[in-house]
Amino acid sequence: MEITIMKPLGESGRKARAEEFGVRTDSDCNGAAMRRAIQHCKNEGIGELLVQPGVYRFGAGQHPVFEELSDFRFDGGGAEFVFRSAEAFIAIRHCRRMEFRNLTVDWDWDLSPLASIGVVERVSEDASWFELAFPEYESVPAGLDIRTLNPMNPRTLTPGCEWGREFGGNVLGEVLEVRGNIMRIALPDPENFRFLNRGQAYIVRHYVYDAPAFELHENEHLKLEEVTVYGAPGHAFVATGGQRHWGLARCRLLKRPGTTRCISATADGCHISNSLGSFLMEYCYFSGNGDDCLNIHDNSVQNFERLDSRSIAIGNVFPWRNPFAPGDPVEFRHPDLSPTGVTATVADADWDERGQRCVLTFGEALPGDLSAKSILFNRRYNSGHYVVRHNFFHHNRARGALLHASDGLVEHNYFYRNQGPAIQIECGAEARWAEGFGVDNLTIRNNRIESCDVNHWSMAVIYMGVYLEQGRTRYPIFRDIAIERNTIVDCPQQAVFVSSCERVAIRGNALLNPNAGPSKSDRDGDANCVPNRSLYQGTIMASHCREVVIEHNRRIAVAPAADDRIWVEADSAGSVEIRGNHGFPKVG
Repeated sequence: MEITIMKPLGESGRKARAEEFGVRTDSDCNGAAMRRAIQHCKNEGIGELLVQPGVYRFGAGQHPVFEELSDFRFDGGGAEFVFRSAEAFIAIRHCRRMEFRNLTVDWDWDLSPLASIGVVERVSEDASWFELAFPEYESVPAGLDIRTLNPMNPRTLTPGCEWGREFGGNVLGEVLEVRGNIMRIALPDPENFRFLNRGQAYIVRHYVYDAPAFELHENEHLKLEEVTVYGAPGHAFVATGGQRHWGLARCRLLKRPGTTRCISATADGCHISNSLGSFLMEYCYFSGNGDDCLNIHDNSVQNFERLDSRSIAIGNVFPWRNPFAPGDPVEFRHPDLSPTGVTATVADADWDERGQRCVLTFGEALPGDLSAKSILFNRRYNSGHYVVRHNFFHHNRARGALLHASDGLVEHNYFYRNQGPAIQIECGAEARWAEGFGVDNLTIRNNRIESCDVNHWSMAVIYMGVYLEQGRTRYPIFRDIAIERNTIVDCPQQAVFVSSCERVAIRGNALLNPNAGPSKSDRDGDANCVPNRSLYQGTIMASHCREVVIEHNRRIAVAPAADDRIWVEADSAGSVEIRGNHGFPKVG
């Protein structure tokens, strides 16, 4: 599979230099000057904008916006842009055949830290309060917002640790007292915090989804190359809308060297949502971020209220998350994700953003027997057709790669010590989010997965499943998937779990010390842990599936293993072939 990204056409030779428009290293805000430079290039048909090496600050906002440019190159020349306003650092919108390269971006951490190291200093006997120390500071910074507390290894100060549980600041009570660098915080529901103990370390996020480093929208044939992100109060790269034929090459996301920072971007490394696909990611290095390194999906929504034969109201939606618009073909799925056979075209979308509600009117009447619990797929979008290879994803708070879109190739990547699974393939709908239209035609091969799912979030480092109100579905929402020739080392529980699928091959994988950690119960988990953990058995497991082949996999265990079987859930699986595997004493 290959992804085509066209280069800018022509070599006009006309170049502009940012300093000619007032971009200077001694300026506290280069926003207006940078915008003048970009507008000049657009007005005059300039083919390339260059920046001199140096550190440039954007203190008063007016961040760079590249919009409606064609056949254009931006070369940062190794410069660094530093931002302090929680809005997209750099926006690239509606551009065609554009290259963006050689730039570092960062957040002004001295003005406002994105996250801090927090250590439990003391817990009251009745768990009605606890004290949290911030060893980076002599005194707690004024106005420090506690959004989430994510467990970290107290020795390595990296995300995730065995038995770690994370929680949001919304479950905490008032700050009772501040003494130097220690906060005493009330716990309104003490019984839920019996797990707190002195010495536990946390990444305390002060920002989460506030603003991305790069906002990419509706571009075609865009390539970002040699771009480094040291910090952002949200995603590092976020792509939406008609974004297609684009890629990241040799881009980096990491904590700034020489600092005590505990986070890079506070959310995903690369977040692709409701786009048109054809994405290439090669030779990138993503680490230290506050959510998934890579997340490729489109958004669905479940439940509607019928207003008349052609109109429905849906809730818990926002235009940025569920961008319904006239002309969009909307497919209705049963609550178990199986097709209803109904697709209708939107004639009008009336949004009430404050009420998180949208009224959709269709060009034709809807069948009267459609369930109000139907799941809606907006088929205008398809973020599929992607190649992800030769990347290093490590030490991030969540998953290495969330793959919720079709036609993908994921190969020759290294996943190391990610808090959650290395690769998670999902589809579903719940109150918090509803992502994915299913996955067809995905190959995961020749990857090395080492010491992932550190926090026992999921049950396997390659995990395939649905999340639905009624639980698993027998409908095969995942089809034609190959998991082959991967090396999986030191996973705490299962190596591979597949479900709600058909025509899946798990072959030729090397599994070294799988199931090497103690099993985590539902009681020990947090909101992101897979429920019903007692239902998961074996090193490789298949359930709610058909036409699955598990062959020529080799398991070697030196460390004690909690389970060593290949396990098939007989009541829900059919046509599962198991042959030529080594190191598995029996099949369950």
